[in-house]
Amino acid sequence: MDLYFITFAVMAVGAGIFTISAREALASALGLLTVFVACAALYLHLHAPLIAIFQISIYAGAILVLVVFVIMLLMSPDDRLEVIQENMSYRIMGVFLVAAMIGLVVKALKDVKEHGAVSLPDGFGSPGQIGEFFFRDYLLHFEVASVLLLVALIAAIYLGKKKL
Repeated sequence: MDLYFITFAVMAVGAGIFTISAREALASALGLLTVFVACAALYLHLHAPLIAIFQISIYAGAILVLVVFVIMLLMSPDDRLEVIQENMSYRIMGVFLVAAMIGLVVKALKDVKEHGAVSLPDGFGSPGQIGEFFFRDYLLHFEVASVLLLVALIAAIYLGKKKL
């Protein structure tokens, strides 16, 4: 098997286990960030740069910022951020993430130097090709996901309002 795949697959699984087993919410969010970055690296390995960009910008950017914002809002005034920041799990996950990112850059540079550019079909991974793929081959799946997101949005509004 490919060393690149094994590295980021183990990183994603390990960070996922850390995410669900961490006692503090912020440490869990850091583990979730590591899972998102590892998944984006796996998408890059599959020659799907657009999906990797979506993974980083939507999940690691927007969704994780929302999660951290909610965590900060729910912290009681008695919680001291300094105590949370001294937690060793943050440092361990940070070192793990930095080492994985350095490994990613080194591996990518080595592959480009050895093999040169990979030849793929014209338009592979382009937004136009992905849009055509969604709306031609998987239109029903796309619409079902859209309706599911709409129902979730309506349910969140309903649950969030005190009186209707």
